[in-house]
Amino acid sequence: MVRRKLKHSLAVSTLVANMLMIAITLSLGAILVAWAGASFGSFSGGSQLYYVQRAQALQERFVIENVFFNSTAKTVMIFVRNVGSVDITAVALYVNGAPNLRMNPGSWLCTSLPTRIGVQAVCEFNLNWGDYTSGSVVSVLVASSRGNQAVYTARAS
Repeated sequence: MVRRKLKHSLAVSTLVANMLMIAITLSLGAILVAWAGASFGSFSGGSQLYYVQRAQALQERFVIENVFFNSTAKTVMIFVRNVGSVDITAVALYVNGAPNLRMNPGSWLCTSLPTRIGVQAVCEFNLNWGDYTSGSVVSVLVASSRGNQAVYTARAS
């Protein structure tokens, strides 16, 4: 029996198949690079704003210098000093974890929140708080608009 050679004239040659695979791979790579560039470009724009805001927050420093208890007037005086290089805005004041908005009015006191405290300035928060007892431990937290916090723990006298 004589074997006949079959003609493969309809099939794609090996060279053309390799060229097609390379072209498909390169086009998928180009699509991937374009997609990744667009995704990371928008991400880096947002991260730049984040780092600028964090740089400002790092310049912001404030401390609670002291907490005084006045047993006769049933008030608590909280002294907050800005020791940073930028003005701060105190937006929250917590006493023992609860927000405290019962502030006494005064001529030079910080009487409401939010309040702006200049560089090297001191702000006195004078709170009505008659629930403390002598010897009880009180935790005071002041939060700024940039997300920084100062914490102070005092013992009521």
